[in-house]
Amino acid sequence: MPETTKTFANMEILQGADFEMTITLDTPTKIYDANGNLDSTYGSEGKGYMLTICKDFTGATDFSGSNSGGAPYRTEIHETNDDNYGKLTATDSNGIATDSEHTIKINLYAVWTESLPDDFDGYWELVERDRSKTPDAYTRIAQGEIYISKSASRYASSKLLTT
Repeated sequence: MPETTKTFANMEILQGADFEMTITLDTPTKIYDANGNLDSTYGSEGKGYMLTICKDFTGATDFSGSNSGGAPYRTEIHETNDDNYGKLTATDSNGIATDSEHTIKINLYAVWTESLPDDFDGYWELVERDRSKTPDAYTRIAQGEIYISKSASRYASSKLLTT
Protein backbone atom coordinates (compact mmCIF):
# COMPACT_ATOMS: atom_id res chain seq x y z
CA MET A 1 0.00 0.00 0.00
CA PRO A 2 2.36 2.75 -1.13
CA GLU A 3 1.84 6.44 -0.74
CA THR A 4 0.00 7.92 -3.71
CA THR A 5 2.70 10.32 -4.85
CA LYS A 6 5.87 8.60 -3.66
CA THR A 7 7.19 6.15 -1.13
CA PHE A 8 10.31 8.14 -0.28
CA ALA A 9 10.36 11.58 1.35
CA ASN A 10 12.98 13.43 3.34
CA MET A 11 12.16 15.27 6.56
CA GLU A 12 13.99 18.50 7.30
CA ILE A 13 13.24 19.36 10.91
CA LEU A 14 13.96 22.64 12.64
CA GLN A 15 15.62 21.69 15.92
CA GLY A 16 13.36 22.57 18.86
CA ALA A 17 10.22 23.05 16.72
CA ASP A 18 7.14 20.96 16.10
CA PHE A 19 7.16 19.01 12.83
CA GLU A 20 4.16 17.75 10.87
CA MET A 21 3.91 15.74 7.66
CA THR A 22 0.84 14.13 6.07
CA ILE A 23 1.14 11.03 3.92
CA THR A 24 -1.71 10.14 1.54
CA LEU A 25 -2.35 6.44 0.99
CA ASP A 26 -4.10 4.54 -1.80
CA THR A 27 -6.13 2.32 0.55
CA PRO A 28 -8.04 2.82 3.83
CA THR A 29 -6.19 3.05 7.12
CA LYS A 30 -8.78 0.83 8.81
CA ILE A 31 -10.62 -2.39 7.87
CA TYR A 32 -14.25 -1.96 6.77
CA ASP A 33 -17.03 -4.42 5.98
CA ALA A 34 -18.94 -4.42 2.67
CA ASN A 35 -21.37 -1.81 4.05
CA GLY A 36 -18.60 0.67 4.84
CA ASN A 37 -18.71 0.15 8.61
CA LEU A 38 -15.65 -0.69 10.67
CA ASP A 39 -15.27 -4.46 10.48
CA SER A 40 -16.61 -5.84 13.77
CA THR A 41 -13.93 -8.54 13.82
CA TYR A 42 -11.15 -5.96 14.09
CA GLY A 43 -12.82 -2.68 15.07
CA SER A 44 -10.41 0.23 15.07
CA GLU A 45 -7.52 -2.18 15.75
CA GLY A 46 -7.51 -3.83 12.32
CA LYS A 47 -4.57 -1.82 11.08
CA GLY A 48 -1.87 -0.11 13.07
CA TYR A 49 1.07 2.15 12.22
CA MET A 50 4.51 2.79 13.65
CA LEU A 51 7.14 5.35 12.67
CA THR A 52 10.73 4.38 13.44
CA ILE A 53 13.58 6.91 13.44
CA CYS A 54 17.20 5.77 13.65
CA LYS A 55 20.67 7.19 13.19
CA ASP A 56 21.73 4.42 10.81
CA PHE A 57 20.72 0.93 9.76
CA THR A 58 23.40 -0.89 11.74
CA GLY A 59 21.21 -0.93 14.82
CA ALA A 60 24.22 -0.05 16.95
CA THR A 61 24.39 3.75 16.94
CA ASP A 62 22.87 5.46 19.98
CA PHE A 63 21.59 9.03 19.77
CA SER A 64 19.91 11.41 22.16
CA GLY A 65 16.17 11.39 21.59
CA SER A 66 15.81 7.61 21.60
CA ASN A 67 12.69 6.28 23.36
CA SER A 68 12.84 2.53 22.94
CA GLY A 69 14.30 1.55 26.30
CA GLY A 70 16.55 -1.44 25.73
CA ALA A 71 17.20 -0.35 22.14
CA PRO A 72 18.79 3.13 22.41
CA TYR A 73 19.39 3.33 18.68
CA ARG A 74 15.84 4.22 17.62
CA THR A 75 12.75 6.27 18.39
CA GLU A 76 9.30 4.82 17.81
CA ILE A 77 6.19 6.94 17.30
CA HIS A 78 2.77 5.25 17.52
CA GLU A 79 -0.90 6.17 17.25
CA THR A 80 -0.98 6.69 21.01
CA ASN A 81 0.08 10.23 21.87
CA ASP A 82 3.38 10.61 23.72
CA ASP A 83 3.85 14.20 24.92
CA ASN A 84 7.63 13.76 24.89
CA TYR A 85 7.93 12.49 21.31
CA GLY A 86 4.92 12.67 18.99
CA LYS A 87 1.92 10.90 17.52
CA LEU A 88 0.61 9.28 14.35
CA THR A 89 -2.99 9.91 13.28
CA ALA A 90 -4.53 7.56 10.69
CA THR A 91 -7.71 8.90 9.06
CA ASP A 92 -10.17 7.89 6.37
CA SER A 93 -12.18 11.01 5.57
CA ASN A 94 -15.21 9.10 4.27
CA GLY A 95 -14.66 5.42 5.07
CA ILE A 96 -14.44 3.31 1.91
CA ALA A 97 -16.29 5.78 -0.34
CA THR A 98 -14.48 6.51 -3.60
CA ASP A 99 -14.02 10.17 -2.59
CA SER A 100 -12.44 9.25 0.76
CA GLU A 101 -8.94 10.50 1.48
CA HIS A 102 -6.77 8.06 3.43
CA THR A 103 -3.99 9.79 5.36
CA ILE A 104 -1.48 9.34 8.12
CA LYS A 105 -0.37 12.51 9.87
CA ILE A 106 3.06 12.41 11.50
CA ASN A 107 3.54 14.82 14.41
CA LEU A 108 6.95 15.14 16.04
CA TYR A 109 6.92 17.46 19.04
CA ALA A 110 9.39 20.26 19.75
CA VAL A 111 10.36 18.76 23.10
CA TRP A 112 11.70 15.76 21.13
CA THR A 113 13.26 17.60 18.16
CA GLU A 114 15.15 19.78 20.64
CA SER A 115 16.81 16.67 22.08
CA LEU A 116 18.39 15.73 18.74
CA PRO A 117 22.04 16.65 18.30
CA ASP A 118 23.00 19.52 15.99
CA ASP A 119 24.57 17.15 13.49
CA PHE A 120 21.75 14.55 13.48
CA ASP A 121 21.18 12.93 10.12
CA GLY A 122 19.17 9.74 10.16
CA TYR A 123 16.47 7.66 8.58
CA TRP A 124 12.77 7.06 9.09
CA GLU A 125 10.27 4.48 7.97
CA LEU A 126 6.54 4.04 8.42
CA VAL A 127 5.26 0.48 8.80
CA GLU A 128 1.65 -0.74 8.61
CA ARG A 129 0.42 -3.82 10.49
CA ASP A 130 -2.66 -5.46 8.94
CA ARG A 131 -4.32 -7.88 11.35
CA SER A 132 -6.85 -9.10 8.74
CA LYS A 133 -4.09 -11.18 7.12
CA THR A 134 -2.90 -14.54 8.44
CA PRO A 135 -0.29 -14.18 9.72
CA ASP A 136 -0.40 -10.43 10.36
CA ALA A 137 1.10 -8.56 7.42
CA TYR A 138 3.73 -5.87 7.96
CA THR A 139 4.37 -3.44 5.11
CA ARG A 140 6.80 -0.55 4.88
CA ILE A 141 4.68 2.13 3.25
CA ALA A 142 7.00 5.13 3.36
CA GLN A 143 10.60 5.93 4.20
CA GLY A 144 13.23 8.60 3.91
CA GLU A 145 16.03 10.52 5.49
CA ILE A 146 15.90 13.04 8.35
CA TYR A 147 18.00 16.18 8.56
CA ILE A 148 18.11 18.53 11.53
CA SER A 149 18.44 22.26 10.94
CA LYS A 150 20.27 23.76 13.92
CA SER A 151 18.38 26.31 15.94
CA ALA A 152 19.67 29.22 18.02
CA SER A 153 16.48 29.39 20.08
CA ARG A 154 15.72 26.23 21.97
CA TYR A 155 12.30 24.89 22.91
CA ALA A 156 13.21 25.07 26.60
CA SER A 157 13.56 28.84 26.37
CA SER A 158 11.04 29.64 23.63
CA LYS A 159 8.16 27.80 25.34
CA LEU A 160 8.14 30.63 27.88
CA LEU A 161 7.24 33.18 25.20
CA THR A 162 3.81 34.76 25.39
CA THR A 163 1.65 36.14 22.62
